[in-house]
Amino acid sequence: MTVKAQQYPWMLAPARRLLQDMARLPHALLLTGPYGLGKTAFAAHMAEMLFCGHPDSAALSVCGQCQNCRLLAAGTHPDLQWVAPAEAGKAIIIDQIRALAEFLHLRPHIGLRKIVVFAPAEAMNTNAANALLKLLEEPPPDSLLMLVSSDPARLPGTVRSRCQRLTFPLPARDEALAWLRTAEGFPGGEAELLLDLAGGAPLRALELAREGFLPVRNDLLADLEALGNGKTDPVSCAARWKAHGTRRCLEWLEGGVMDLIRGSMAGSPGTRTNPDLRERLHVLQKRLDLNQLFRFLETVTGGRRLLGGPLDELLLVEDILIRWTRLARQK
Repeated sequence: MTVKAQQYPWMLAPARRLLQDMARLPHALLLTGPYGLGKTAFAAHMAEMLFCGHPDSAALSVCGQCQNCRLLAAGTHPDLQWVAPAEAGKAIIIDQIRALAEFLHLRPHIGLRKIVVFAPAEAMNTNAANALLKLLEEPPPDSLLMLVSSDPARLPGTVRSRCQRLTFPLPARDEALAWLRTAEGFPGGEAELLLDLAGGAPLRALELAREGFLPVRNDLLADLEALGNGKTDPVSCAARWKAHGTRRCLEWLEGGVMDLIRGSMAGSPGTRTNPDLRERLHVLQKRLDLNQLFRFLETVTGGRRLLGGPLDELLLVEDILIRWTRLARQK
């Protein structure tokens, strides 16, 4: 696995704080924050800064000419390793951590330290996390471990407590919109809608745009309406949702249910993530019980946390949509 280092405007301040004293870096960093901020690209950029022989700390840039920079650009630096699942949706396993222990206990080849990046760190299974804990308790000299996680609660508390946490907040809305409009060329209205759907995370908004997710939402909402009216069934809907991407659909559903809850509490459409679907959501909202909506939201959130585990995604979506059908038809 190789990740391109990137500098995003909302990452500059954390980078400067971290690099103020390179000689006193912790042995392990936990990089956390919402998905879609560029935490993995930040880790790659930090590795570049720490390996470069002539970094520009003020501009947060590397020389690009030294041996370290050339090896990093080629993806062959011997003192940097990335740890990720062997396949998408799979876990980081104990054998990967054991191989890592051998790597870390050797002296650096050409750099001043060895760096390992785990992304996403929450993909470690229990055995892998326990093996990593031993490394964190007795860190090898001249090493830095960076754990990248959008869901740190899935990491054991013992692992989290042995890392210095660096939390990335969502950028200011104006800053995120400016980046989407200038760097990516989205028109104003589209950029705002994408950012709302992405919960304020610019890179997540960019993913939604590239995946063509804006029109997909109409299909997902039409399925929810049809399920409530008895015009379709959860099994066929679940198959369509899985084809669109289970994670993305459940993320949208979670935001949509939160919109319904806000509207129910305010007595009027309260959508934040789907402003263009406000009226259709309002029609649904009037038919739904607020307490049941809260319980259904817990189901969706819990389902999202199960993604990437052993449970079959199709069965998971079917169960969630069956629960929605019962909720939507109770009145």
